[in-house]
Amino acid sequence: MTLYNFSPCSFSLPNGDMLYRDIRLSLDSGLSALIGRNGSGKSVLATQLAEQQPADCYLLPQLPPAHWQQLSLADLLGITDKLNALQQLADGQCDTEILSIIDGHWQLADDLHSELKQIGAAPDIWQRCSSLSGGQLNHLRLWWAFYQQRSLLILDEPSNHLDAQARNGLSQRITRFLAQPKSAILLISHDRELLQQASVIYELNSSGLSRYGGNYEFYQQQRQLQQTALQQQRQQAERNLVQQQRQAQTAAERAAKRRQQGKKQRGSQATILLDYQKNRAQSAVSARRTQEQHQLKQAQQQLQQVKAQQEVIKPQQFYLQAPAVTGSKQWVNAVALQLAHGNSQPLSFNWHSKQRVHLQGCNGSGKSTLLQTLAGLTSPAAGQLQLNCTIQYLDQHFSLLNSSQSALTNLRQYCPLLSETSARTLLASAGLRTDKALQPAGVLSGGERMKLAMLMVSKHNDSLLLLDEPDNHLDLETKTLLAQTLYHYPAGFVVVSHDQHFIALLGIDTVLQI
Repeated sequence: MTLYNFSPCSFSLPNGDMLYRDIRLSLDSGLSALIGRNGSGKSVLATQLAEQQPADCYLLPQLPPAHWQQLSLADLLGITDKLNALQQLADGQCDTEILSIIDGHWQLADDLHSELKQIGAAPDIWQRCSSLSGGQLNHLRLWWAFYQQRSLLILDEPSNHLDAQARNGLSQRITRFLAQPKSAILLISHDRELLQQASVIYELNSSGLSRYGGNYEFYQQQRQLQQTALQQQRQQAERNLVQQQRQAQTAAERAAKRRQQGKKQRGSQATILLDYQKNRAQSAVSARRTQEQHQLKQAQQQLQQVKAQQEVIKPQQFYLQAPAVTGSKQWVNAVALQLAHGNSQPLSFNWHSKQRVHLQGCNGSGKSTLLQTLAGLTSPAAGQLQLNCTIQYLDQHFSLLNSSQSALTNLRQYCPLLSETSARTLLASAGLRTDKALQPAGVLSGGERMKLAMLMVSKHNDSLLLLDEPDNHLDLETKTLLAQTLYHYPAGFVVVSHDQHFIALLGIDTVLQI
C-alpha cells in the first residue's frame, strides 16, 4: 500500500551541473531501500524527501553534525529541552510550557539510562559525545530515531560502526517498527544483510531513479539482465549505424561513377536527351540521399537512446604507495598494554612489517582506543609500547580532513611532495574529478570523504596503516575495490571492520580480540 507520494526532486551542484532532475518516488508500507554509488546524491535526496513530510518523518543523517565531539549526548540527540523539563518537573515546577515540552516523553531519562547501560557506557546522560565509541554513538542515534514513533523513518547508513550484536538489534528494531500499521522505512545503505530485508529497492544513478520490486539479491539479478539486454541493444544499434554509413558511402561512390560516365557520353548524344537524363538522374539521387540521411539519422538516434539508458561508470582505482620494506622487521611490540578506555585486560603482542591484523571486539571494547594509542594520540593506562615505524592513522570520523578546504588542498597539504598534477590524477582515480576535487571536503558525501582520507594516509612511505572502519560509507563497488587494493598491498596494516565480507577479502593473517 502506498503511504507517501513525494513531489519531484531536483538538485544542482555549485557549478550548475544537475546532480539529478525530476526524481519521483512513492513509498509503500514496509522497508524500501535507496542505493547508488558514492556521490550520486542519495543523502541530498533523503533530506529533500524528509522536508516534504516534516510531521510524519524522522531523518537519521549519515554523519553527525560538525564538531559533534564537543556536544553533549543530549544536544546531539536534540533532547536537551525535554531532559531539562523533566528535571524541572522533578524539582516541583509544573506549568503548561513544561508539560508541552515533555509531550508524553515521561520515561525519556530512564529509557536513555537503560540504553547507556545496555551498550556499556557511563550512565551520565549529559556526557560529551567524545566519551563514546562510534558504535555506541550510532546505537543511541538509532534508539532515538525509533523512540519517537514517527510513521516514516529515513535511515542513512544506519549500520555504520555497529558490531554484529548491534546490527542484529537494528534488524529487530526494523521488524518491530514495521509490524505497526501504516509504517514505512526508507533505508539508504550499502549493507548487504540489511538490503536483503527490503521489499523494494530504488537505484539512483546518472540515468535517474530505477525501481526494483524485491530484495538486494533480486535487484542484482534484474540489474544484470537489464544491463545485458541494453548491451545487446547497443551492439545491434552500433551495427545498424555502421551498415547505414557503409550504404551511404557505397551510394555516393556509385553516383560519382555515373556522373563520370555521363560526361563521356555528352559528345555522342543529343543535348535534349542528355539534359533529360541528367535531370532524371539528379532527382533520383536527391531522393536516395534524402532516404539515406533519414535512415542514418534514425540509426544515430537509436544508438543515442540506448546509450542514454546505460549508466556512465567511470573507472576508479586506489593507489597505495608501497613502503620501502625489505624482509620482515618488527614494527610494533606491546607488553601488558592497558588501554585508557574500554577493555581493562592487558594486551601483549608484536607485529612485523608484513603482518595484516584484524582488530575484533564489540562496540566500546577499545578498538579505536588501541589505534589512537598506537598513533600517539592517547596515552596507555599502563604497560610498554615500542614502535619501530611511523604511523598513518585513518580514524572513522575523517578527523584528518579540513572540512573548509578543498579535496585537492587537503591532499597536497597532507602530502606536500605531491605535485598538483599528480594530486589531481590520484583524486580522479578515486572518483573525485574536476569540480569535485575543488569542493570543500565538508560538502562531499561520506563515501567521498573516506576515499579522500584513504588517499592521504596511503601516500606515505615506511608507515604502518591503522584503518578504523575504512569500509564505512563506501558503496559496494568501491568497498570491493579497496579490499582488493589492500590485499595486494605488500606491507602490513591494522584494520577495524564489522563487515565480514570486506574482511574476508583482505588476506588477514592475525586476529586480535579485544
